[in-house]
Amino acid sequence: MNKTINGIDRTGTAYAMVDPVGRCVDIGLRSGWWSALGPARVAAGLLEALEAARIQAALAPLMQRGEGHDTARSRISEAYRLIDECPEKPALQVIIGPRGLFRLHVRGGRIDGAEIGPVTPADTDRIAADARDALTELSGQRIGTRYAPAG
Repeated sequence: MNKTINGIDRTGTAYAMVDPVGRCVDIGLRSGWWSALGPARVAAGLLEALEAARIQAALAPLMQRGEGHDTARSRISEAYRLIDECPEKPALQVIIGPRGLFRLHVRGGRIDGAEIGPVTPADTDRIAADARDALTELSGQRIGTRYAPAG
């Protein structure tokens, strides 16, 4: 059985689905995203939804082992802190979706941020597809996106 875990951003207009280990299965935008997020915040909304789904995926096995919610969150926070304190930081790169609308900023395999190119409300499906393709590229399933040095 292929289980997915869902996450949404705080506006409820960006959503993401991940597999049990946190790999992005789907990501997208619901109607109303333009007024709720607008072009300036849509990339952050998509990443927020992805992070919400990934946190749920990370919490599930800890909760199944009987660890409390706060203990599980504390363990995840500690893991992120240790990653951030690593003395050798990989170079920042940008994964550009094949449509050129979504740019994912990554350091090693970790997402640092994202941005969206010039878009209109009519670009909803294209933005979601570009984000999905960039995240697929990040997970190692090459599909033809481009890497570019940050800066």
